[in-house]
Amino acid sequence: MEQQFTACTGPNIEEVQQRFERWREVRKRGTPIPAALWEDAVRLCADHSLCKISSALHLGYKALKKRFQSACPDHFPGSVTPSDFVALDLRSSLPEFIMEMERAGGRMKIHIKGAPGFHPLELMETFWGRG
Repeated sequence: MEQQFTACTGPNIEEVQQRFERWREVRKRGTPIPAALWEDAVRLCADHSLCKISSALHLGYKALKKRFQSACPDHFPGSVTPSDFVALDLRSSLPEFIMEMERAGGRMKIHIKGAPGFHPLELMETFWGRG
Protein backbone atom coordinates (compact mmCIF):
# COMPACT_ATOMS: atom_id res chain seq x y z
CA MET A 1 0.00 0.00 0.00
CA GLU A 2 1.38 3.39 -0.97
CA GLN A 3 1.88 6.11 1.57
CA GLN A 4 0.15 9.47 1.11
CA PHE A 5 2.16 12.65 1.52
CA THR A 6 1.14 15.61 3.60
CA ALA A 7 3.85 17.79 2.12
CA CYS A 8 5.00 17.35 -1.47
CA THR A 9 8.51 18.70 -1.00
CA GLY A 10 11.76 17.08 -0.03
CA PRO A 11 15.35 16.24 -0.99
CA ASN A 12 17.28 17.61 -3.96
CA ILE A 13 17.85 15.77 -7.24
CA GLU A 14 21.49 14.93 -6.59
CA GLU A 15 20.72 13.27 -3.24
CA VAL A 16 17.96 11.16 -4.74
CA GLN A 17 20.12 10.23 -7.73
CA GLN A 18 22.80 8.96 -5.34
CA ARG A 19 20.24 6.91 -3.41
CA PHE A 20 18.97 5.33 -6.63
CA GLU A 21 22.53 4.61 -7.81
CA ARG A 22 23.43 2.94 -4.49
CA TRP A 23 20.26 0.84 -4.61
CA ARG A 24 20.84 -0.18 -8.24
CA GLU A 25 24.42 -1.27 -7.42
CA VAL A 26 23.29 -3.80 -4.81
CA ARG A 27 19.81 -4.84 -5.92
CA LYS A 28 18.93 -8.18 -7.40
CA ARG A 29 17.67 -7.95 -10.97
CA GLY A 30 13.87 -7.66 -11.07
CA THR A 31 13.60 -6.31 -7.53
CA PRO A 32 10.96 -3.57 -7.34
CA ILE A 33 12.02 -0.06 -6.42
CA PRO A 34 11.63 0.45 -2.66
CA ALA A 35 8.75 2.66 -1.52
CA ALA A 36 11.15 5.13 0.12
CA LEU A 37 12.91 5.76 -3.21
CA TRP A 38 9.59 6.24 -5.00
CA GLU A 39 8.56 8.71 -2.29
CA ASP A 40 11.77 10.70 -2.81
CA ALA A 41 11.21 10.74 -6.58
CA VAL A 42 7.62 11.90 -6.15
CA ARG A 43 8.66 14.68 -3.78
CA LEU A 44 11.08 16.01 -6.42
CA CYS A 45 8.21 16.35 -8.88
CA ALA A 46 6.69 19.13 -6.78
CA ASP A 47 9.56 21.43 -7.79
CA HIS A 48 10.76 19.93 -11.09
CA SER A 49 9.17 18.59 -14.26
CA LEU A 50 8.18 14.95 -14.42
CA CYS A 51 10.31 14.60 -17.55
CA LYS A 52 13.40 15.94 -15.79
CA ILE A 53 12.94 13.66 -12.77
CA SER A 54 12.12 10.52 -14.75
CA SER A 55 15.19 11.13 -16.93
CA ALA A 56 17.54 11.96 -14.05
CA LEU A 57 16.47 8.92 -12.01
CA HIS A 58 15.99 6.55 -14.98
CA LEU A 59 12.34 5.95 -14.12
CA GLY A 60 9.37 5.37 -16.38
CA TYR A 61 7.60 8.69 -17.01
CA LYS A 62 4.09 7.22 -16.82
CA ALA A 63 4.79 5.30 -13.61
CA LEU A 64 6.22 8.41 -11.97
CA LYS A 65 3.33 10.58 -13.17
CA LYS A 66 0.78 8.11 -11.81
CA ARG A 67 2.43 8.10 -8.39
CA PHE A 68 2.79 11.88 -8.37
CA GLN A 69 -0.85 12.41 -9.33
CA SER A 70 -1.91 10.03 -6.59
CA ALA A 71 0.28 11.68 -3.93
CA CYS A 72 -0.20 15.32 -4.95
CA PRO A 73 -3.50 15.74 -6.83
CA ASP A 74 -3.48 19.50 -6.16
CA HIS A 75 -0.68 19.83 -8.76
CA PHE A 76 -3.12 18.70 -11.48
CA PRO A 77 -6.02 21.16 -11.27
CA GLY A 78 -6.60 21.13 -15.02
CA SER A 79 -7.11 17.39 -15.32
CA VAL A 80 -9.81 16.53 -17.81
CA THR A 81 -13.01 15.05 -16.50
CA PRO A 82 -15.89 13.68 -18.56
CA SER A 83 -17.89 16.83 -17.88
CA ASP A 84 -15.21 18.83 -19.77
CA PHE A 85 -16.19 17.26 -23.10
CA VAL A 86 -18.64 18.80 -25.53
CA ALA A 87 -20.78 16.73 -27.91
CA LEU A 88 -20.37 17.61 -31.59
CA ASP A 89 -22.68 16.77 -34.46
CA LEU A 90 -20.26 15.01 -36.81
CA ARG A 91 -22.88 14.13 -39.43
CA SER A 92 -22.57 17.45 -41.25
CA SER A 93 -19.70 18.29 -43.60
CA LEU A 94 -16.79 19.93 -41.88
CA PRO A 95 -14.65 22.10 -44.19
CA GLU A 96 -11.66 22.08 -41.81
CA PHE A 97 -10.93 20.56 -38.45
CA ILE A 98 -8.17 19.22 -36.24
CA MET A 99 -8.90 16.11 -34.25
CA GLU A 100 -6.69 14.72 -31.49
CA MET A 101 -7.36 11.44 -29.70
CA GLU A 102 -5.34 9.55 -27.13
CA ARG A 103 -5.71 6.12 -25.59
CA ALA A 104 -3.45 3.72 -23.75
CA GLY A 105 -2.16 2.26 -27.02
CA GLY A 106 -1.22 5.55 -28.66
CA ARG A 107 -2.20 8.96 -29.98
CA MET A 108 -3.61 10.25 -33.20
CA LYS A 109 -3.79 13.81 -34.50
CA ILE A 110 -5.23 14.66 -37.88
CA HIS A 111 -5.83 17.95 -39.66
CA ILE A 112 -8.43 17.80 -42.42
CA LYS A 113 -8.79 20.79 -44.69
CA GLY A 114 -11.26 21.04 -47.54
CA ALA A 115 -12.66 17.50 -47.47
CA PRO A 116 -16.41 17.88 -48.02
CA GLY A 117 -18.25 14.69 -47.27
CA PHE A 118 -15.57 13.33 -44.93
CA HIS A 119 -17.09 12.28 -41.63
CA PRO A 120 -14.63 11.54 -38.82
CA LEU A 121 -17.07 9.39 -36.83
CA GLU A 122 -15.95 6.12 -38.49
CA LEU A 123 -12.29 7.00 -37.96
CA MET A 124 -12.96 7.79 -34.31
CA GLU A 125 -14.87 4.56 -33.74
CA THR A 126 -12.05 2.55 -35.31
CA PHE A 127 -9.43 4.29 -33.16
CA TRP A 128 -11.41 3.62 -29.99
CA GLY A 129 -11.93 -0.01 -31.03
CA ARG A 130 -15.67 0.28 -31.54
CA GLY A 131 -15.72 0.05 -35.32
